[in-house]
Amino acid sequence: MKMSHRFASANTAGPVWGLFLGALMTFVGMGLWFNTTLAVMPERQEQSLAVASMLVGLFLAVYAGREVCRQRR
Repeated sequence: MKMSHRFASANTAGPVWGLFLGALMTFVGMGLWFNTTLAVMPERQEQSLAVASMLVGLFLAVYAGREVCRQRR
């Protein structure tokens, strides 16, 4: 009989790292966005990369935040 569910640790750092990396990705995307906005000749590829980075960062931060809140209950 499997008993692996009894050995699960409630103290995992995965969601906390997800929050950190999500915030980092969001700030990198914002930096790319401001750099593209202030450039003399903005390129559409840089704008797309900035938006994609911000969306991935926000998704990661929201999902990790949800997991952190779920573990505390």
